[in-house]
Amino acid sequence: MRLQKFLAQAGVSSRRKAEALIASGAVRVNGVAVTELGTSVNASKDRVDVDGRRVVPETPIYRLLLKPRACLATLAKSSAGRPTLARYVRDAEPGLLVVAPLDFPSEGVMLLTTDGELAQAMGKRGRVPMTYHLKLQGMVGEDVIMRLARGWRWEGRPVKPVTIDRLAATEKNTWIEMVVPESRPRALKAAGDLIRHSLLKISRVRLGGLSFEGLKMGAWRDLTKAEISDLRRRAGLA
Repeated sequence: MRLQKFLAQAGVSSRRKAEALIASGAVRVNGVAVTELGTSVNASKDRVDVDGRRVVPETPIYRLLLKPRACLATLAKSSAGRPTLARYVRDAEPGLLVVAPLDFPSEGVMLLTTDGELAQAMGKRGRVPMTYHLKLQGMVGEDVIMRLARGWRWEGRPVKPVTIDRLAATEKNTWIEMVVPESRPRALKAAGDLIRHSLLKISRVRLGGLSFEGLKMGAWRDLTKAEISDLRRRAGLA
């Protein structure tokens, strides 16, 4: 196994940060400093140390959490007096990463994991489709839905839904369901700006094949082995 992959799977860091650690000389294999990124290690035989501390591989943690609105997607205890995920995840394990974070006013499912390799893979745009329920101000007609289906640009790159459907509408608001390989809500707000309808609410109801069903706001659950395999496959990992 490549050394950077070993460090990522052990929860030390993402693979990219692991590469930086190796290049800096902070990593030793069997007592010898290693700076070559192509170095391979045997997880069951070789001793790996980072900054003088031994890395002991553990079974990675995979958790699905339903983030409430008005909550920062960080495991830090507090931030400028605003609530964070630390309110719902007590005594978070070292190395636990927040994957596909939602912004403060948004709600929905997110992943918490110590699998740095998966976290990095899911951070790459366009890999894992996510399903959102969006509340738009005003009546949004089918012609506008079709315009959104063609996609838009955000920060100089294209964003294109896989599917988009209108769920319900009143004279004041319209609810749509959008499946799009995009984890950042700001890219969805750009869609509202495009069609000149304010985006009032963002709810992520599915992350890949993982649904919010069975979870209360602020609650979390561990993924099954089948769910982990499916998510890693969707992220392009073996």
